[in-house]
Amino acid sequence: MKVPTVTGENQLLSGRRALAIIDALAKTPGSTSFSQLETEIGVSAASLSRLLKMLLDEGWVENDKDGKYIVGSRMMILARHLHGHWSENEILSPIIQDLAQACGHSACFARYANDSFVLTAKTEMPSSFHFIDLFFKAYRMIDNGMALALLAFQSPDEVNCLLEEQSTDDNIDKELELFETIRKDGYLISEEGAVTRITAPVRWGVGHTVKGAVSVAAIGLERAKAEQILESVREAAAESERRLAHNALMLRSA
Repeated sequence: MKVPTVTGENQLLSGRRALAIIDALAKTPGSTSFSQLETEIGVSAASLSRLLKMLLDEGWVENDKDGKYIVGSRMMILARHLHGHWSENEILSPIIQDLAQACGHSACFARYANDSFVLTAKTEMPSSFHFIDLFFKAYRMIDNGMALALLAFQSPDEVNCLLEEQSTDDNIDKELELFETIRKDGYLISEEGAVTRITAPVRWGVGHTVKGAVSVAAIGLERAKAEQILESVREAAAESERRLAHNALMLRSA
């Protein structure tokens, strides 16, 4: 039997510690501070920082508005594979289905976290646009209307960091102006080649912040028709906010 190398043993230990972090966050109501995790996991501050950075980069862990740690969006995808659905999906799927049927085009709900977004509910209409049902990092997210509508409401530091990575110096001012317009209007109608997206943000949780968006996507849609669909999208976003807020209240009362 081959004796594991020190490197292999270290990798295994790091993997176990990373899983221990996720497990600790999953078992803790609300968010967890760095010092709490340091005590819970029993590792040095340097090791914990390195593990948390890896988990944050991969979407397994997220920061809340206070910089504390919570389970990340990547876990939502895992939960969907294990259970077939999860609470947000159950809450939002009927709204998205009604929206798609009302406007005759594919619709979805996307949740934003840590430079990524994940589709948590979608309804695709026949011969219409098809969404990619995958968790993915924020690669060229400035080219995606749904992502732009989400990014516009994030912190200035987060927005500036992403623009520095994905945009050019010549375009950054234009992107910032677009974000200002999105925040003012409360929606975005974007054109990406032949695809038109109509997106409205959804606020919920601590601070009533924008954490998701309702969006309709169609191919070859005229601007006038997109503006007609906008009202339905905004109504769906408002209903999503009401149901998510009600669900959060029920969970706190349980």
